[in-house]
Amino acid sequence: MPPLTNMLISASAGTGKTYQLSLRFLGLLALNSGNHPERLIAITFTRKAAGEFKDRILTDLAAGATDEAGAARLKERLWAVIKGTDGEPGLWPGAPEAWKEENLHRERFLHLLHILVQNLARLNLCTIDSLFAQIASASTFELGVSGFSMIDPTAEKLARREALLSLYRECSVNRERRKDFEDAFLSGADSDAEAADAEKSMMRRLGTYHELFLDVPDAGMWGNPVTLGFTPEELTPPVSLEQFDSVLHSLIFQVQQTPAPEGKNGVKNKELFLRFLNGFSQYARLGRVRFRTEGGSAWAITVEEAREKFRDFWTPALEELIQSWLRMETLHTLRRTRATHGLMLLFESKYSSLVRNRGRFLFHDVTRMLGGGTMTPELKRDLQYRMYCRYDHWMLDEFQDTSQPQWRVIKPFLDDLAESKTGNESSIFVVGDIKQSVYQWRGGDPELFRSVSSQLQLEQRGMSTSYRSVQPVLDLVNDICDYARTAPGCEPAALEQWGEYPTHRCAPHLEGRPGTSQIWQAPKAENVSANNDLVCQAAADILERTGALRRGLETAILVSTKNQALVIKGWLTDHGIPAEVCDDVPVGVDSPLGKNLLYFFRWLLMPGDPFVVGLLTHSPLRPLITQGGPESMGWKEWHILLERDGYAAVMEELEQRLLRGGAELTDFHRDRLAVWQNEAEQVDEQGVSLDEWIRRMEDLTRREDPAAGIVRIMTIHKSKGLGFDIVILPQISRDTPFADGRHLTHFIKKNGEGGVEGIVLAPSRHVYMNIPQFRELYGEWRARQQFDGFCKLYVALTRAKRATYVILPYREDKEETEADSMWKVVRSSIRPLNRGTEDILPESGASCLYSRGLDGWYEEFPESIQKRAEKNALEWPPQRPLARERISPSGLSKEASPLQGEKHAGAGKAAALGSAVHAVFERITRWDDENKPAWALHPATEAERIVAECMEIPSIRELFTPPETARIMKEQRIEAIDGNNWISGIIDRLILDGGGARIVDFKTDHADTPEQLRERHANQLNAYARIVSRITGIPLERITRTIVSTCLKETIPIQ
Repeated sequence: MPPLTNMLISASAGTGKTYQLSLRFLGLLALNSGNHPERLIAITFTRKAAGEFKDRILTDLAAGATDEAGAARLKERLWAVIKGTDGEPGLWPGAPEAWKEENLHRERFLHLLHILVQNLARLNLCTIDSLFAQIASASTFELGVSGFSMIDPTAEKLARREALLSLYRECSVNRERRKDFEDAFLSGADSDAEAADAEKSMMRRLGTYHELFLDVPDAGMWGNPVTLGFTPEELTPPVSLEQFDSVLHSLIFQVQQTPAPEGKNGVKNKELFLRFLNGFSQYARLGRVRFRTEGGSAWAITVEEAREKFRDFWTPALEELIQSWLRMETLHTLRRTRATHGLMLLFESKYSSLVRNRGRFLFHDVTRMLGGGTMTPELKRDLQYRMYCRYDHWMLDEFQDTSQPQWRVIKPFLDDLAESKTGNESSIFVVGDIKQSVYQWRGGDPELFRSVSSQLQLEQRGMSTSYRSVQPVLDLVNDICDYARTAPGCEPAALEQWGEYPTHRCAPHLEGRPGTSQIWQAPKAENVSANNDLVCQAAADILERTGALRRGLETAILVSTKNQALVIKGWLTDHGIPAEVCDDVPVGVDSPLGKNLLYFFRWLLMPGDPFVVGLLTHSPLRPLITQGGPESMGWKEWHILLERDGYAAVMEELEQRLLRGGAELTDFHRDRLAVWQNEAEQVDEQGVSLDEWIRRMEDLTRREDPAAGIVRIMTIHKSKGLGFDIVILPQISRDTPFADGRHLTHFIKKNGEGGVEGIVLAPSRHVYMNIPQFRELYGEWRARQQFDGFCKLYVALTRAKRATYVILPYREDKEETEADSMWKVVRSSIRPLNRGTEDILPESGASCLYSRGLDGWYEEFPESIQKRAEKNALEWPPQRPLARERISPSGLSKEASPLQGEKHAGAGKAAALGSAVHAVFERITRWDDENKPAWALHPATEAERIVAECMEIPSIRELFTPPETARIMKEQRIEAIDGNNWISGIIDRLILDGGGARIVDFKTDHADTPEQLRERHANQLNAYARIVSRITGIPLERITRTIVSTCLKETIPIQ
C-alpha cells in the first residue's frame, strides 16, 4: 500500500469537523484491520469535544454493525474517505474496489466495534493538555523534577496567595529584600493610586505579567531600548525634568500676557490653550510629569489635534517641551517595564519553591517545560516504551487555537511522520478554521494554521457547506463577514489575515427549510440605560413572537462580556422570563449549605470569634455544635476529629449527623455536599491548613449547564462549538472598538519568524501615538485585536440553526466611513442592501432594518404548555416540619430604585461604578484626616474621586473614625434565619463597640431626597439589624442603621 494522504482541512463553522474526524478515525481503523487502535491519536482542545468525538465514533460504528442498511450507509461514507471523491483526496486514493467489498461490511464493523469496546480505556482521544501531562509524567528525569502532579486553577490561586504572603513576610524581616521589592513595585507603578494600593496592584500585575514572564524570562527582552529600536538621541529630552516646571510656567505666563487672537472664538481658544498647558503637572510620588485635566481625567485631545487647534499659540519652545515630556514618558515606560520584570522575578522565586519545586504544575507549566528543548530524538524514541504505546496516526482538531509553545512540543513527532514515505504506517490529519480564532488571548496563533501545510507537506481542502444552519441564517453571515467589503477603515493587516471569505451554503437536506435572520433597531431613548431596557424588551418581544420556550426551541442570547450576560439575565428574570447564565459556578458557596459549612470551618479555625459563633448558632448547623443536643459535638471533639482523620472524615460526620437530626436535603444540596466531600478527600492527600481549605472552597468553581426550558445566556467565547435553534445577539451598552485601548497593557515586538524581540508596557495614548516605535507596535496590536473581533463576530453569527436575531439600540445613520467595531460592521454591511421591512415589535417598538427568510418559520413547531424547569432549590429546611423561604435583604426593599437596584439592563454601567465605589470604601479601615491616603489626594479613577468627596463630609467621615476599642468588619457576609425567612446578604461596614453596633450601607443609586432612599432600603437594613441582634445579643434598639449616599453626599439614618 502506498503512503496515506496527509491532509489539512479548513472547515468553516457548522461544516462537520467532528464528522470528518470520526470518519477519518474509522477509516484508519478499517485500513489497519482494527489492529493497535491505541496508535491512533486524536487531539482536541476541550474534554467536552473529546467526549463528543468518542461518542460519535462508537455511535457510527454501532449503526454500521446493527443491520445491513446501517452497514451500507457506513460503507459508502468510509469508502468516500478512503478512496476520495472528485476534488477531495482520500486516505488511499488507489484503493481497489475488491478491498472495499472485502473489508467494509457489517461483520467487519461488528468486529471493529468489539475491538474498540475492549480497548476503550486505551483509546487516545484526548485534549492537548492531557497528552502533555502524560508525556511529562513519563519524562520527569529529563525535566529535572522529582515528582509530578497537576493542580487546578483554584489550587493555583491559593498557591499564588501563599507565595505572595511568603514574599511579604520575607520582606518584613529582610531589609535588603524589602528594598528590592519596594524599588521594583514603586518603579513599576503608573500612578500614585497604584503605588498606594499595594495588594490589589500586585494581584493585577501578577495576573497580567506573570505568565508572560515565564514565557520570556530574559531580562534583556523587557524594556530594552535597543531591541525596541530606540537610539540614545531619541531618548534624550531637550528639557530635563528639573527644568520642566520653570519652562512650563514661563510659557503659561507668556500666553497670559499675550492678547487673545481676533475673532469670536479668540478668547475661548486662549482659555482652552491655557487649560491645555495646565494639564501638565507633577505626580506627587512618582517623579513624573502627567497630563490630565483639572478634574483628573485624561485629556481626550491628541498632540496632533492640539497643534492644529492651538496653532495661533504654538511655538518652538512649546514643541520642545512636549517632545521632552514624550521622551521622559518613554524613559519612564522602559523603567516600568524593567521593574515589572524584577517584580515577577522576586515573586517567581517564592512561587517556584512553594509549587513547582514540589512537583505541582499547571498545564501551562507543562507545555513550557516540554517546549524548552526537552523533546530530543532520544526521548521521543524512549517515550513509546515508557508510555506503552507509540502514535502513528495523528488527528488534530481546532488547530487554529494551537499556540507556538504547544507546537514546539508536537512538531517533532509530526516531522518524523511527514518524512515517512513507506506503507500505511503513519498519517497526519489537521482540521481547523482560521475564521474561528477566538483564543488568541490564550496564546492561539492562527498563523500556524496557515503555515502548517507547507511545514508538513499536507494536501489542503476547504469546507464551506453548513450542516448546521439553514440558508437564511447563512445569508446574514455572507452579508456581514466579507470584511474586505463591510469593515472599512480597519487595519490592512487585519483584513489580510482574514483573507478571502468563502461564501457559505447550506447542505442539500437543509435547502428550502424555513428560517430567518433579522436585524432590529430599538426606538430612540434618552440615555444608554433606557436604550438597554428597550434592547432587552425587544429580545423579550422576539421570544414571545416565536414562542421559543413554548415550542421547546433551544434559545441562546450571546454577548461579549459576563457583565452584559448578568444585565440581560436580571432584566429577563425580573420580567418573568426564565433565563440562566452559562458560566463557572462557585459550587462551594452558591448555596446556604455551602456558606454555613464555611462558617463551621471558620469556627474550627477561630472558636473565640463571637460573630462567627453567632452566625453558626443561627443556622441549621446549630444542633451539631450546641452542647447537650443528641447530634452535637463540642469544638474540641470536632477539632480532634479533623486533626486525627482529616477533612473527609469531618464532612462524613457532618452529613450523617445532619440526616439523623431530621434535615431534608434537596438533590441540589446533596450535590453540593458531594462537592465538599470530594474536595475534602483531595486535600487530605495534599495536606493543607484549615485557612487554605476555607479559601479553596470559597474559590472553587465548576461549569454547569442550565436546565432545559430556559433561555441560555453566554459569552460568544463560550458558545464556540455549540448550536441553537434561535440565537439573539443584543447590543448592550455603548459600542466599543475591536481595539479597545482600555484593555491595552503591553506591546510585544516580534521578528519575522514570530519570535519575541522585545516587551514594553503600554504608555498613555498620547505617548504611543507620538513615538514612532510605539506607534508601529500599536498598529500591530490594533490589527490583531481587529482580526480577533472579526473572528468573534463570525462565531456569534454561525451558532444558529434556524434563526438569528440581532438587536441594536437606536442610532442615527451617519454613513460613517470607518467600521472598527462589531456593531459598526453590522450597520455598515446592511446599509447598501435595503432589506428592511415595515414590521414593528409590539412592546419595544423596535423596527426591522434587515430581514431574510420566512418570518413565521417557527409555526412548524407545535406549542405545548411546558412546566417551567424549577430553579435549583436553595431552601434547606433544618427539620422536617419547618420550611423557610430564602431571600436577599435587597429583595425586602419596598421598591426598586429608578435603575432597579442592580438588576435591570440600564444598571450595567451604574452597577460597575457601584462595585468600584464599594471597593474604594473597603480600603478604609480608619480615616486619618491629617494623613490622607495618596489616592484621596490625587484620585485616579471616578470611584476614588467620589469617595474622596464623600470623606470631606463630616457626618460620613465620622463613620470611619470609631473608637480604638471598636471592632470593624468590612464586607461581612451573613447567612441566617429571620423568622421563616433565610436571609443572605453582605453588610458593607459593621462596627461593634461595647454594647452597641452600627450597620453602614453604601448606596450609589440616584435619589432626589433622603426619603426616597429610606423607602427603598429600610427593610434591607432592618433585616440586617435583626440578624446582627440575634448573633451578638445586642438589643435591637442599640443597633443604628445608616445609609451613606454617594449621590446626595450625606448620611441617612434608618429607623
